[in-house]
Amino acid sequence: MWKTLLFASLLALPLVGQRDPSYDRSVIKQVRIDLRDLGYPPLDVIPPDESAIRALAVAPDGTLYGATSGKRSHLFRLNPIHGYVEPLGVLQGVNMVYHSLVVAPNGDVYVGTAPGGHLLRYTPSGDRRDKIGVDNQLEVVDLGAPGGGESICALTIDKGHIYGLTLPNGHFFSYEIGAGKFITHGRVAEHNIPGEKFESEKAIGRAIVIDADGAVYTSGDDGSLFRFSPNTGTFEKLSTAVPSVPGREPYNRVDAWAASDNGAVLYGGTSDGYLFRFFPKELRIENLGKPFSQYRIRGLILAPSGKLYGVGGDDDEMARLFSYDPTSGAYQLLGMVDVNHRPYYSWQAYVIDAVAVGRDGTIYLGQSERKSKLYLYYPEP
Repeated sequence: MWKTLLFASLLALPLVGQRDPSYDRSVIKQVRIDLRDLGYPPLDVIPPDESAIRALAVAPDGTLYGATSGKRSHLFRLNPIHGYVEPLGVLQGVNMVYHSLVVAPNGDVYVGTAPGGHLLRYTPSGDRRDKIGVDNQLEVVDLGAPGGGESICALTIDKGHIYGLTLPNGHFFSYEIGAGKFITHGRVAEHNIPGEKFESEKAIGRAIVIDADGAVYTSGDDGSLFRFSPNTGTFEKLSTAVPSVPGREPYNRVDAWAASDNGAVLYGGTSDGYLFRFFPKELRIENLGKPFSQYRIRGLILAPSGKLYGVGGDDDEMARLFSYDPTSGAYQLLGMVDVNHRPYYSWQAYVIDAVAVGRDGTIYLGQSERKSKLYLYYPEP
């Protein structure tokens, strides 16, 4: 009798696993987004406190690679043909990889580490039947460090060279892959940002981009752009500064870059939350405004459709995805990064800190929290 009464009382309770349908208007359309665990649950998964994704890169064959941060750093991959995440192993002695993951045309994966600032090379075996490597020590080649013992905080790659930035002093360096040689070209930040006496951070860009002529750009002091010209070896501070809230110029930096197909136009997202368009030939910036009221555009990609997609929000805010159409100048706020596929699985991201786009147009979003997932967004045609 008591079992019957208990069952009847349970039926009378509200369905707390469901949510009000109106909530779906504030999140990404559920038919357009999915997620992946970082491995094969319940056991072969990159564990909490080691799963924050702060670096993603797509190889020429379409394979997505990602690096995590936390107590230990892991390297993982996703083959879009299969669609699941494969942990490849632990980067020994590394606990932070921040925007410092690139893939060469031959498929070699390069990782910049923090702390210590070493450049590592991982060469895929080509055997997709590798055993899952959640706790295995990943076999990598240590290529050395640019010098000074500083952390590597950003990388990009082009025509046999890797370009990077270091923390805390903003050294800009290059690495010639063929010769195995580091060169430090200068600094993007000389002074600490204004503030209280305990302030020690410099306004160092969090991303690097390359234009059609091979010139390399990032940001530094006062939100100014810096340019490295490989043909001449010149590294210089430009008179061009990125958009910011008036009075906040010393605190501003470029958080994310995206280049057009031919590299003639560069798009950037700032720590103040502005999107801008940069024309390298003219050294001219167009302020495209703010897609939302939040700070920080943390990731930016140009999709095959020609639309820009970005994600923003500070660490204590809710991550939101937006799009920008360069042909019409129209923004679309797509919503919070949330997957609700109950009763099977459900997860919502607060912080997204890495974005990449696959060859098929799938947009990958890396969550950067204690227990993180990889999100897959499928743009509307």
